[in-house]
Amino acid sequence: MAWSAAERAALRTRVDALFASSSAIRGSHVGLYAVDTRDGSLLYSRLPDDEFMPASTLKLLVGSVALARLGTAFRFHTEAFFTQPVADRVEPGFLVVRGGGDPFLNDANLNDLATTVATKVRSMQDGVATDSSYFDDERYPTGWVWDDLPFYYAPVVTATTFEENVVHLTVTAGAAVGDPARVRASVLGPITAIPIEGCGLTVEVLVIPSAKTGRHGSESTIDVRRERGGCIEVIGSVPLGGSDTADAAVPSPEEFLHTVLTRRLQFIGVSAGSLSQVAGPWPDEHRYVVRTSDQRQLVWTHDSEALPNIVADMWYPSDNLVAELLLKALGVARSGVPGTTANGAALEREWLHSIGVDTRTVTLADGSGLSIYDRITPHDLVAILQADWNGPNRRLVLDALPVAGVRGTLREEFVDTPAAGRAFVKTGSMSHVRGLAGYVESRRHGAVTFALMVDDWNGDTAPLDRFRGAVLSALLAT
Repeated sequence: MAWSAAERAALRTRVDALFASSSAIRGSHVGLYAVDTRDGSLLYSRLPDDEFMPASTLKLLVGSVALARLGTAFRFHTEAFFTQPVADRVEPGFLVVRGGGDPFLNDANLNDLATTVATKVRSMQDGVATDSSYFDDERYPTGWVWDDLPFYYAPVVTATTFEENVVHLTVTAGAAVGDPARVRASVLGPITAIPIEGCGLTVEVLVIPSAKTGRHGSESTIDVRRERGGCIEVIGSVPLGGSDTADAAVPSPEEFLHTVLTRRLQFIGVSAGSLSQVAGPWPDEHRYVVRTSDQRQLVWTHDSEALPNIVADMWYPSDNLVAELLLKALGVARSGVPGTTANGAALEREWLHSIGVDTRTVTLADGSGLSIYDRITPHDLVAILQADWNGPNRRLVLDALPVAGVRGTLREEFVDTPAAGRAFVKTGSMSHVRGLAGYVESRRHGAVTFALMVDDWNGDTAPLDRFRGAVLSALLAT
């Protein structure tokens, strides 16, 4: 049913009253743009063309462009090869893992690779190496904040990716209050205690367990930080009798993969050379440098899941690494190898222009929205969502978005509001930034496409969440 003029006026009055009465947004920069999804006609507009920090709502762009330009059959591709042909099951030179940007390459995949290698050789003259040349050397996008870099949500971005470029740590209390906590890494095993003074310049996954055992029933304060030399320190306390987990970004995904794969090969009886094949100065160039010959012999390949699942795996938890790798894959699609952030962003701008967006209104420093330099307008986000709705990928986009009270980053949000189960929305959260952009299902008029953007915000989260829930409820109430 079409919106009547009276219904549109009533919606504007109701939302205006929310803006006027909410103390949660006092002093903040807030924009809202909402349209009838079916025909794009305006329902509500407040600062629609102002520039906002998008945070993770920017992931709508890289996901939408990937579906449109890479195609739904796209998969990340990883391969491994010997640099020389195998002769009598021995000494084929290097085993090279050539990364293709697969964010979900994991330990099970490396076990499969090791098992395959063991059917062909028992020894390798030069050991394991990696090739990250499918993407460029920009390991962190411009504008990422340095104190985010030790954490799982800001890992190194490179074509050779393993376990999402983080080490998964389990921290268990000691026998008595004050005892050192025990730390175990999921693919590396128990961590041997070393003093912080023992951390030199390193690209290895070197973990320093500094955490202690706290009182029974105390709150866990387990956290991680990365020393300037590259070591990962586990800090804080875990209550007596308890345990906690933490993920830490590794300084070099290439070294991480190399260490784990070499251990897997040695465990099943394949001599894989030295554990240290790092070339280049830390921290800018620590890939393994290998001269490949025309005689290389393909050993193993692995393809990721298809793009629709990749987009869901990005949007549901708001995964920054997946967004950055997709952006570089877009760079390959536009300008060839190596894929770069700049070329991926250029393809995004071309797509935005094709759907009628003035690209002078966007600043694209990365794919994830983690950069402090990113900017976009509410109007632009709605244009992206409208293009998705009116294009061939509507169902895929709806299936990949978080849903209020149901899944993804909105699983525990707006549970007790009318938006629960009826708001398909990408979230965006950073310090002083809270954004929502997506679709809500109104009671009588079908879908509403909207972008609600808040930045320059200070205050408690709960009042702002109540305000945002009230706006969503107003959009779907009519």
